[in-house]
Amino acid sequence: MDPDALLTAEQVGELLQLSPRTLKDQAAAGVLPHHRFGKHYRFSRSDIGAILRHTEHVGKPQHGRLNIA
Repeated sequence: MDPDALLTAEQVGELLQLSPRTLKDQAAAGVLPHHRFGKHYRFSRSDIGAILRHTEHVGKPQHGRLNIA
C-alpha cells in the first residue's frame, strides 16, 4: 500500500474491526482525525495510528463501536 494513500471508512473499519458508520460519526464530531473531501471521509496512516491510540486510551471497543468518554 502507498504510505501516502488515504483509506475509506469501510477500509479502516475492516482493518480495525470497527463500524464504518461509527468512524464517520466520530470523525464528524471531531473526536477522530480524518480528511474530508465533500461528503467523503478518508483516513491516513497517521490518522489510523491516532485512532488506535484513542481506542487503547478509552478502552477496548465493544460490538465494533468506539467507547468515547
